[in-house]
Amino acid sequence: MGPRWFRGALVAALLAGVVAPALAADRLDRFRTVARERLAVAAEGPARERAIGELYEVVDAEVLDSLRVDEPFSSLVFLRERLDALMEAWGGATLRVLRVPGAGGRAALTLGLYSLTGVEGSGSLRVYAGIGPGAVLAASSTQDGLLDAQAWPVGPDGVARVLALWSGPPSAHGARALHVELWEGRAPARVQRAWSTAAQWPDGLRVSDWRARPGELVVRYEPPYPGWKPGCPGQAEYEEHYRLAAGGGLALARRQVSNGWHRELGAAADRFFRALADGDARALGVLVPAPGLRARLPRGLVPEPVCEEAGPAGPRGPVTVAATEVRDGRRVPWALAWTRAPAGWRLHAAAPVLE
Repeated sequence: MGPRWFRGALVAALLAGVVAPALAADRLDRFRTVARERLAVAAEGPARERAIGELYEVVDAEVLDSLRVDEPFSSLVFLRERLDALMEAWGGATLRVLRVPGAGGRAALTLGLYSLTGVEGSGSLRVYAGIGPGAVLAASSTQDGLLDAQAWPVGPDGVARVLALWSGPPSAHGARALHVELWEGRAPARVQRAWSTAAQWPDGLRVSDWRARPGELVVRYEPPYPGWKPGCPGQAEYEEHYRLAAGGGLALARRQVSNGWHRELGAAADRFFRALADGDARALGVLVPAPGLRARLPRGLVPEPVCEEAGPAGPRGPVTVAATEVRDGRRVPWALAWTRAPAGWRLHAAAPVLE
């Protein structure tokens, strides 16, 4: 045990009259053993998750031991002293604690923000409710990514709120995975998840930017839509502002759309390729007004997953969409030039690229 832990354990033993150092030593040994002998060799997901869970069980026990007795042991200073000892026992853990005061008869919340260096899926939010014998681990959530959390001030409704955010590393195109959860302490010693990005985006959310302040979350991202291609410039982006809802959780308050033209072009091109495949003359007549051009279009055209090309005028001028025709066993690239008319995007030119 490091010298700081000896000081904390000695104070605990003298003031509380308990044999704390022996119990603490057992936990330190278990924490070190699980980290070095279980986590280090856990190659598969389930084994890694079990090792992470065991490590955080040790941390929970340390925190709850302190919270269930009087000051100074339940103070953040003392809690941080005990968590520092665990971090000294094995240097791969980051263990932080914050405090959210109680209001309206509700218990104070102590937040644990834990992570393990280089270990996927180890960012864990732990919410401990209460100080005294009834203190409990009221909620926990362990996700992948770098964990941060904000304790939002208790509002007029007396509800304590915690916004937790897990962010992944940026991709080559600058977007990164973001998982957000809002937790609310409405009952005296119960905390519940009131909102999550997983409910809004079941397949995950990748953002180019985000910001959070008490009562509001803002995310900026590219929504998937027909014609959307990762990493291409000029695609549609949403900036969505979520604010506290009267019934709990967060609700969409405002949405700003950038480059909405690209989403509209993608929808028109998607209808065009489906109309070609289905032989839908009526739909083609709307999307391709020129009869001569419609007659030259091969029915086997399919879209290519490459970026659209706009000219110097940008979306105010022609935008080229790539396509491919399979002809005599070979693939022939085509360029489809679209322009924006009052009624929407229309195809005004199309030709093979190499002929």
